[in-house]
Amino acid sequence: MSRRHKILIVDDEVANLRLLNRVLGKDYEIIEATGGQEGLQVLKDNEVSLIITDQRMPSMTGVQLLEQSLPVRPDAIKILLTGYTDVQALIDAINAGHVYKYIPKPWDADELKLTVKRALESYELKLQNDWLIKELKSAMTELEQLSMGTIRALADALDAKCDYTAGHSLRVSRISVLIGKALGLQEEDLRDLELGGILHDIGKIGVPESILWKPSSLTPEERDIMREHPLKSAQIIGELRGLRRARDYVKHHHEFFDGTGYPDGLAGDTIPLGARIILVSDAYDAMTTDRPYREAIGHQKAINELKNKAGSQFDPKVVDALLSITEAGVDALNKRIMEEFGDNFLGLGLTGIDARTTGKKYRAELNRKTRVAAD
Repeated sequence: MSRRHKILIVDDEVANLRLLNRVLGKDYEIIEATGGQEGLQVLKDNEVSLIITDQRMPSMTGVQLLEQSLPVRPDAIKILLTGYTDVQALIDAINAGHVYKYIPKPWDADELKLTVKRALESYELKLQNDWLIKELKSAMTELEQLSMGTIRALADALDAKCDYTAGHSLRVSRISVLIGKALGLQEEDLRDLELGGILHDIGKIGVPESILWKPSSLTPEERDIMREHPLKSAQIIGELRGLRRARDYVKHHHEFFDGTGYPDGLAGDTIPLGARIILVSDAYDAMTTDRPYREAIGHQKAINELKNKAGSQFDPKVVDALLSITEAGVDALNKRIMEEFGDNFLGLGLTGIDARTTGKKYRAELNRKTRVAAD
């Protein structure tokens, strides 16, 4: 053994305690207790690897002691001794799943030594496994941090590629969170919404600028390329454990409530709620900001469009939630977007993102390029 283990032996008969001590005391540190309550106190005060207890004791049985020991020393191995043919106690102990071995009296000293040795080997193995799991989790966390760095770099690259995207993604993220709050979602769900909103367009990094910047309607072929961005966004996010739900929201944020959306044609409640929320937020922000192919249509027209398509393109309850957060007007909504949020969960390029950005710089640059081309 790599360590001198502490063993707690509990028996109301002192002679039995002495006998167990003589058999095991040479190899292990033995702590004695004459009853269940005394044994529990010992466990609180000592790091015990193994508990050996008699079953039939006054006030508290061995099984009761072992069950009550779980919150105190959950990893300690447990051995139950009894001098009676107590079938029910055996069943109770095994069904509870807390007993390593059930040993009838009279026990053989050599067999007991071997049982204790194997029990402590099992204890050591569990400790080693727990350590390995901890190390694995640490390694996974480091891997996720590296992957987050890659995603941040891609998000910044997308911002540089098309200047309206940064402000758009941040606004979609924050409007989504406000809608989620209106729907009564929990903090964990709101965090996934925030992540999904920020990352929903990251797949556009793979869309040619000639399509992103096109001032007229897209051809069917160009539209097909643009429609690939939800899948590409999900692929970029990958299998990061902390982003699983956000990835689903990103993948399905162009699914329509009536099943006519993409990429999988999901409908109704089969579409993740976060994706339905991001779709409404995305559409509202797209209609109220300048885009390559048209100028913003304004708050009221955007609201009317969402109402008209509630039940077909959009989830009606999500549209209602958006209406509830815009009742005070667009200025009040913009104020909430700017003032109610600190840094987002990932900090994706926030230093270069302004939620007030509406794509006007982008449109001005597009107009300049158009004039140059005309000249």
